Amino acid sequence: MDESISFELPKRTHHQIWFETALLLVINLTAFLGNLSVCCVVYRNQRLRTIPNMFVLALALSDILISTCNMPFSIVTLLRGEWIFGSHFCRFHGVTFFMFSMVSLHTMGIIAVSRYYCVVKPHKYPMLFSKRKILAYIAIVWFAALVGITPPLLFDGYRFKPGQAVCMYAFETNVAFTVFVECVYIATPLAIITICYVKVFYTVSRTNLVFQRENNPEQLRANVEEVKVTKTLAAVMAGFAFCWIPISIMDYITAVRGESTLPRHAYLTYGYLGYLSSTINPFIYGATNRRFRQGYRAVLGSLPNLCAKCFRPSNSAERE
Repeated sequence: MDESISFELPKRTHHQIWFETALLLVINLTAFLGNLSVCCVVYRNQRLRTIPNMFVLALALSDILISTCNMPFSIVTLLRGEWIFGSHFCRFHGVTFFMFSMVSLHTMGIIAVSRYYCVVKPHKYPMLFSKRKILAYIAIVWFAALVGITPPLLFDGYRFKPGQAVCMYAFETNVAFTVFVECVYIATPLAIITICYVKVFYTVSRTNLVFQRENNPEQLRANVEEVKVTKTLAAVMAGFAFCWIPISIMDYITAVRGESTLPRHAYLTYGYLGYLSSTINPFIYGATNRRFRQGYRAVLGSLPNLCAKCFRPSNSAERE
């Protein structure tokens, strides 16, 4: 089926080529500029330099890397109708796409665990989630992803997938490794995330009732702030799940059937959803967090001055 899809790729109409390319270009620019804005907002706003936002920055970094190391080459592929970058770079493209995706998922797993300890077991939270330990957790996530991407290099598991317009791990090449990845690297973090958030929201609802009965507005207000942070991070996870659950279903179908059997448009949607997951987080932060909205406005407001400085002639040029 991959061969038939590869024949379809160069036979698209001009309207299809320009629409598919333009859509991915918009996703690419939005992902890069949006996540770069997140980093700028956190850097410029002292109040946003919090423990939870260290994870936000980690997610933004992995999304920026996807928008620079992967998306541009898929754009060229959709425009040209073929992979023109060679087999060695295809492996690099597949390795980075697989790695950054796993880093994002596992970072969300640590976020869920941190919210669990912050809300359900707050006495243990300061001991387990200091800034230094969070950096160590993020490093462990990257190392675990590095370990996970290595085996497919040994059995030529990274291949160009014309339907998705991306080089990636071909799940049908090694069913045993695919089952391992799906269970250990995907299903386990998703299960941890679900359990943690269920317990967090259950605890929050019970705690709010207690504070209301005790007529304790200060504790209730503090609890509301934690709820806001938790809802923001849960929304990020929901957005990620919205994009990646259909992808996982398609990967499972491909692995079971041993080949790509779905129509090209399904696989093209797969590619868009994978990249879209790196685009939506800045919008979620803006929609759920007032300080991020204010930070975005400040960043946008400073753009005219920045552009003016870039295009203003230097003093030496003026003297000449």
